[in-house]
Amino acid sequence: MRARRFKTQADVDRYVADGNGFGEGDSYKPWLRVQDVPSRGRSRKVQGMKVNRIHQVFSDLEYRYLTVLEFSERVVDIREQYPLFPTEEAQQIAARLGIAYPRYPATTVPYVMTTDFLVTCVDAAGQKYTAARTLKYSDELTTDKSLQRRLEKFELEQALWASKGVTDWGIVTEDMLGRALTRNLEWLRHGGMPQQRHLAQPDVQRLFLDHLAFFVSADRTLASVIRTVANAIRLPYSDAVMLFKHLVWQKAIVFDIQAVELQLSGSCLSLTFSDQSSSRKAA
Repeated sequence: MRARRFKTQADVDRYVADGNGFGEGDSYKPWLRVQDVPSRGRSRKVQGMKVNRIHQVFSDLEYRYLTVLEFSERVVDIREQYPLFPTEEAQQIAARLGIAYPRYPATTVPYVMTTDFLVTCVDAAGQKYTAARTLKYSDELTTDKSLQRRLEKFELEQALWASKGVTDWGIVTEDMLGRALTRNLEWLRHGGMPQQRHLAQPDVQRLFLDHLAFFVSADRTLASVIRTVANAIRLPYSDAVMLFKHLVWQKAIVFDIQAVELQLSGSCLSLTFSDQSSSRKAA
């Protein structure tokens, strides 16, 4: 599909009328699509694991942050490329702050500002709250001729969310995510939703966990342990790897995911099994 170009206010109004930028959960339609905006890195459309729809992410950083949000048990909804409506209110706040409100290139049409991720979370007491996150690479926050304008837009974005009662606004950089965490989640995500129906059966998963808890050893590689388990329960090795990923993603297998990078060829990690039938901790 071709990129959208907003040349008149009627173009914006038509896009709004189509429901873009509205909805929740599976029904949410991002304001921007990957083909609408030049991206840094690999823009892509990603099938959601937490929310059953296609996510539109514009960079590797956005994709990695999406995996972090999907892995978090506190996150219940993810809305990317979220528009800051109404535009009239945004312009008023900009004027009050002394910030020039952006326009679409070569037009006088007010720009529809967006937040990279609007996230619905649940706190420890079970109460829902909303957090807004803007993603930037670290080098975009260093001194250059564009930094002042970028900081103005951050100030405006934060003020806009505050006016809507959302005070949990922040900037996320690649340094905040951590190398081990993002690498682990990218690897795990490919097995987070096993397509083979038999792998989703509770009895198969329980059997896998029981055998994994029995065979796990720091003296062996992770691949060796998984292969032994696969042979013992008569699963193809590739299915066993997928099931291992799935069970880590589902928190049935737990390890220090932020500090230790998972590698099949590396030593087997210290694993904790949250499943009650496999509650032993292996060193």
